[in-house]
Amino acid sequence: MNQLIIRAFPLGELQTNCYVVTDVEGTFCIVIDPGEEPNDVIEYIGNKKVDFIFLTHCHHDHIAGLNTVKKYTNAPVVTHHLEAEWLLQPSLNLSDNHENPIISDWPDILLSGEEMLKCGFSMMKVIHTPGHSPGSVSYLLENYLFSGDTLLNGFIGPTEIPYGNRDLIKKSIKETLFQLDESIEVYPGHGKSTTIGNEKKYNLLPNLKIFHS
Repeated sequence: MNQLIIRAFPLGELQTNCYVVTDVEGTFCIVIDPGEEPNDVIEYIGNKKVDFIFLTHCHHDHIAGLNTVKKYTNAPVVTHHLEAEWLLQPSLNLSDNHENPIISDWPDILLSGEEMLKCGFSMMKVIHTPGHSPGSVSYLLENYLFSGDTLLNGFIGPTEIPYGNRDLIKKSIKETLFQLDESIEVYPGHGKSTTIGNEKKYNLLPNLKIFHS
């Protein structure tokens, strides 16, 4: 198993986790969910070549720094095809009432789910986990799952938002994420990391709690 280096940057008012992931050999570097004011992220990246910018979904707090990071790295942006248009529409990414509505370019790589993308010596598996939003995806790299706002430490992401679906997020967790090995470490969109085993034990369906951002 390839040894990974995972650096979390809680960004913006909602403390949305942006992750920069590399390996000890330096064979790849990826950014996941570049949120608001990503200056520390860019400083950490330095002169590393970034292979991909992965988006777990396209809500404003997960893409607020996308234009800045994309301009700095020129890395391809990867997101689910159901939310590609959200990058262009503030009304969809929920930034239309903000002082600076977010408008980004059309993504470079569109996903459907189950794709495998090469990251150095490892393969990133795309898992479609709708519910928090229609195009929410989780990314599995080695023994690490980047779950966005689907599964959080002790909570699930909110669904009382436009295009949210509580039944669907519970299905994504129970029938998909909870089928993964219990040892897998979960790096969520907000809060601290956890494991699949811990969430199966303490965040049991059907009484999953909602994270209110």
